[in-house]
Amino acid sequence: MVKKPKEQRLKSLAFYSPVETVIEEVLNLGFSEVASATVISDAKFWSKKIFKNGQETVTVSDEIGDADYLRDPVVTICGGLKTIKALNRLV
Repeated sequence: MVKKPKEQRLKSLAFYSPVETVIEEVLNLGFSEVASATVISDAKFWSKKIFKNGQETVTVSDEIGDADYLRDPVVTICGGLKTIKALNRLV
């Protein structure tokens, strides 16, 4: 019998919590960090981390460098409703 893959959704969220809090929650949900990089986009530098748990993927992007405004981590989730709801609680 072939096991049907779980339905996944794509969701992006901007958090008002510190990036450390967001990463801690992602790890508590059973995800493991599989990659990290510094990305340059629109003349801004971003620290980007990718986490996986089975077929689900979560990326956490945080702007780095000097800024005179609040920077919110951006989380993109390709996963199930349970993961989306759990991370949505931090918003």
